[in-house]
Amino acid sequence: MKKIVIVASFASLAGFGVAGNTPISLTGFNFDGIADGSGSAASSTTGTLDSIYDYFTLGWDTGTPSAGLPTASFVSAFNANTTFLLAAPKGNNLLWLQQAGSGATSGTLSLAAPGSFTTLAFLVTGFNGSQPTGYSLNFSAGSPTSGSFTSLDNFNNSGYAINGFGRVSRSGGAFDSIGSTNPRLYEIDLTLSGADQLKTLDSVTFTNNETSGTTFHDVGVFAISGASAVPEPASLCALGLSLAAIARRKRRK
Repeated sequence: MKKIVIVASFASLAGFGVAGNTPISLTGFNFDGIADGSGSAASSTTGTLDSIYDYFTLGWDTGTPSAGLPTASFVSAFNANTTFLLAAPKGNNLLWLQQAGSGATSGTLSLAAPGSFTTLAFLVTGFNGSQPTGYSLNFSAGSPTSGSFTSLDNFNNSGYAINGFGRVSRSGGAFDSIGSTNPRLYEIDLTLSGADQLKTLDSVTFTNNETSGTTFHDVGVFAISGASAVPEPASLCALGLSLAAIARRKRRK
C-alpha cells in the first residue's frame, strides 16, 4: 500500500502545472488578409499581404477544397503541445505591421480575458523576407517585459506551425502554391520569468523593426496561445488527494 500511495503522489505531482499552449481570445486585429465567403478575394479582404497575394479559408478554392487555412483550432506542427485558433475569417483576422515609412509599424493585441501564463506561443510570419520583430508583454501592474524575434519569410523556412495552405492573387484571383509546402506560419515560443508568471497579462504589443525602406517588408501576427499559470481544478484536486495520502501515511509511522 505504501508503494502505491507514493507512486500515485509522484504521478499527480508530475502533472501539476504542466499544460499545453491553448488559444487565447484576442481583440485588436487590424487587417483582413484571409479571403472567405463568396465572391472574389478583393471583395472579402482589406488589401494584399505582400503586394500581390492574400490567404484564404479552407474550402474556398472549390477546385482544391483541401487547400486553405482552417477555421477550427489546429495542433502546431512545430510543437505538439500548442494549439492555435485563427480569428474568424470575416472581418479583421491578423495584426499586419508594415515597416518604417510605409504605414503602422506597431500594434497591440488585447486579451479578452486577461490572465497569468507560464508560456506563450505567437503565430507569425514575414512577407518579402524575414523581418526583425519586437514584442512587449503588458501587465495589469508593473513594468512591461520586452523582447525580440525574427518573423521568418512565409516561404521555405523551418519551425512552422502550419504550412502548404496556398494563397490567391487579390487582383486576378489566380491561386498559387496549391499542393506545395508553402506558405508557412511560424510558432515563436516564449517562457515567462517566474516574476511575470505571477502577473496578469493584459495585452501584447508587436513592432515591425525593419528599416530598409523597401515597401511590403511586412509582419503578420495571426494568433497567440498560452499555458495558464493557474492550475486546472482537476490538477489541484489530484494534488490535494495525493498530499493528503502522504500526510496520513506519515502520521501512521
